[in-house]
Amino acid sequence: MIFPYLKLGLRDGVMLISVFIMLGLTLVFKWSVWEFLSSIIAIIIAFSAGRMKPDEKNVLAFLKK
Repeated sequence: MIFPYLKLGLRDGVMLISVFIMLGLTLVFKWSVWEFLSSIIAIIIAFSAGRMKPDEKNVLAFLKK
C-alpha cells in the first residue's frame, strides 16, 4: 500500500470513484462549479446515509409486558 495509515475501505473507494465520475462529467458537459459542488455534496450525503445503522431498540417492548 502507498499510504498504509489511511485505512481506506471499499465504500471509500467507491465514493472516490464517484467523485472522479462527477469531475469527468463536469469537464465533459461544462458544468459550473456550483453544479459540481452540489453533486459532490449529494454524493457525500448519500454515502453517509448509507452508513447509518438502524437502532436495535424494541419499540413495542412495552406491549409484551
